[in-house]
Amino acid sequence: MGDIRIANGLNIHYESCGEGEPLLLLMGLGAPGRKWAPHIAAYEKHFHVIAPDNRGAGQSDKPVSYAYSIREMAEDMVALMDALGIEKAHINGISMGGAIAQYMAVYYPQRVKSLILTNTFPWCCPSNRRGIELLRDTCGQLDPVTAGRLCQWMIFAIPFQNVREDYMLECEYADLNEPYPMPAYAYKAQCNAILDFDIRDSLGEIKAPTLVVGGDRDLLIPAHITKSMADAIPGAKLYMAPDGGHVQHWEQLDKYNELTLQFLLDNQG
Repeated sequence: MGDIRIANGLNIHYESCGEGEPLLLLMGLGAPGRKWAPHIAAYEKHFHVIAPDNRGAGQSDKPVSYAYSIREMAEDMVALMDALGIEKAHINGISMGGAIAQYMAVYYPQRVKSLILTNTFPWCCPSNRRGIELLRDTCGQLDPVTAGRLCQWMIFAIPFQNVREDYMLECEYADLNEPYPMPAYAYKAQCNAILDFDIRDSLGEIKAPTLVVGGDRDLLIPAHITKSMADAIPGAKLYMAPDGGHVQHWEQLDKYNELTLQFLLDNQG
């Protein structure tokens, strides 16, 4: 792990492990890269895994700006690859991280070996927009427990919530004890980046082998949005997790790890 100053002057924190072809893991709204830990445990046996903190999150720099952009965060990741001497990488992006990954695949295709788009979106449909606006506008207004539970209610599938409250309470405790809490201005700035993102008209330009993974009970991103994104990307494969929410990658961890690891292995070389 380490911190590295990239071309635009930001310090980006990242964690790195494993050997093999590079695999860049891009996390979603408000979350540090180490949230990938349950997946890194599977990936690191076969790949050189790099899990950075996006600008505003974790231990990376947090520019004081009302509006970040997906373009800026994608350029951060390209600059990180340059700084680490990585010419081309497999990329897996979750939610906002998936938006960053899409931008990289469209505008920096030579840097993307294969692409996994997890619980993500090519634009902010009304359900996603309302959810992100709600999270943004209540940030700093609600106490941490209430804010966390509001977010959990949005991202975990209802069937999962009703049988795994123990897991959700564990996540709640971990988030309340986050060693590098995100300031409200940075969280709001990431929200604004999501709200301004729209790459629908360019999805057909993606050339990298692509796997799209979603949950059929995702409250923020309806299944038809996920399916239409997959349809628009030439040759993309699609998997919809049955009863999966916006975090089906945690809800159905073993299946997700098996599916995504096999896709990555199939696209080595």
